[in-house]
Amino acid sequence: MTTHTKTEKQDDLEKLISDYGPSKYQDIVRAMQWARHLRRQDEFRNIPMAELIDRSLLDVVSGKIKVAEIEEAVKADHEIEEKMASKRSDDTKRIRKDEKPVKEAA
Repeated sequence: MTTHTKTEKQDDLEKLISDYGPSKYQDIVRAMQWARHLRRQDEFRNIPMAELIDRSLLDVVSGKIKVAEIEEAVKADHEIEEKMASKRSDDTKRIRKDEKPVKEAA
């Protein structure tokens, strides 16, 4: 992406946000959630988070991404995180169970 294109997009984004309605703060939160969701996808892993946030803000403010789609993605991400957390806790329990207590010399 060229500097000129980034500047144009930044100007467009700033104009959209400044002219936005009363739900702009809630939509900024949604854009951050959308950026985190995008970060989990392989095609966006190498893109800097700042660029993902800009892209997400533009998508949310312009209406390209619907609220229902964001909520569904956040819910799916939350379920994945819960599965990973429970798997990690199961792994640590298994390791602790397999370890034998070290006897101290008397």
